[in-house]
Amino acid sequence: MGRNVLLVLCDTVDRAGGTESYLARVLPALAKRGLAVRIAARRVVEPGAFGSPAREFGWASDDRPADAAAARAVASAIDASRPAAVLTSNVHDPGVLAAARRARRLIVRVHDHRLFCPQGDRQFPHFKAHCAHPMAASTCLVNAVLRGCGAGPRARTLQLLRSRQALRAGVLAADRVVVSSRFMARLCELNGVAAQRIATLAPPVGGDAAGAAAERPARDRVLFAGRLVRDKGLASLIRAVARIAPARRPSLAAAGQPTREVRRLPSLAARLGVELTMLGKLLPHELEAEIDASTLIAMPSLWPEPFGLGGIEAQARGRPVVAYDVGGISEWMGSAGRLVPRGDETALARAITDVADPACWPAFSAAALAQASAYRIADHADALLELIGSAPAREGVAT
Repeated sequence: MGRNVLLVLCDTVDRAGGTESYLARVLPALAKRGLAVRIAARRVVEPGAFGSPAREFGWASDDRPADAAAARAVASAIDASRPAAVLTSNVHDPGVLAAARRARRLIVRVHDHRLFCPQGDRQFPHFKAHCAHPMAASTCLVNAVLRGCGAGPRARTLQLLRSRQALRAGVLAADRVVVSSRFMARLCELNGVAAQRIATLAPPVGGDAAGAAAERPARDRVLFAGRLVRDKGLASLIRAVARIAPARRPSLAAAGQPTREVRRLPSLAARLGVELTMLGKLLPHELEAEIDASTLIAMPSLWPEPFGLGGIEAQARGRPVVAYDVGGISEWMGSAGRLVPRGDETALARAITDVADPACWPAFSAAALAQASAYRIADHADALLELIGSAPAREGVAT
């Protein structure tokens, strides 16, 4: 039996997204603590990204039918290695998640809303509101008709709902469920996960926190870093910056892989008189340099952020954050920035101006550095290792 083996089931092995960045930080730290980490993934893009051997299984993504052959292959891999525990992260193939129950210990990390929402983001597509209901046919199908959730009033929505319900069954079968925020813990409870089985572990920042913040740039600049999709709110941020008087208006930089959804944003910025630089996809050290070159970081997310990893990454560099008050962001903001109501672009503009004020900025920066000390990789890895060891072992093989 692989008493020191941890088998990690994840979506993609690379450094492109928040979940991938998390695993790239945490898995090497677990390996240093004596675990033999093995990785099974839907896709392997950068084989060495997580510091341990990775094997591609090609199971289904969150919008495709379950892959029975991949589920059987995962089950065989678990039976062969008999790991001490299986940790899943962003596995959205119900068959693969069910196969993971063969392990003696199963720990599921719930990263976002897709395990509990056919829409995937708990937002009503045609209304400026978030869903506050547990996933159920009685509400989800009605919302598909009235609010356009899922694929709207079509058979595809029913298929999505059934797939998500099967995924939820996999979560409910886990020995422990790991989330990054109390906000996500409440979502799990809303969907039937017992509170005593939920562990809330905020993610760590990458590398070492800066001992002192880089000097404030000579000219104010606001940095946006994240997926360049509509619900991350870059368009809203551009409009907010445009509300700042030209004499005090900062420039704006956006880091992230360009998508079709944001092609119109440079022209929007030009029309509103906002200087916007599209930085493209950045490597971790490049992103750190762009954070250091900015006065503050903005998180204008319109969807309920499960946590907001980019915020504490900015704090670790001594940079304050301004953000819309959505999801779990309020849990780490503290005194290192400002929260404003979702979608209130006038309030966001005022927050940017207040935080960038030279008389106030040093205090915000100092608070950011101080708060970042709560998100150390070593502490997170120790807590996760204890969680893996304390999960109740199940003898035999689940069916």
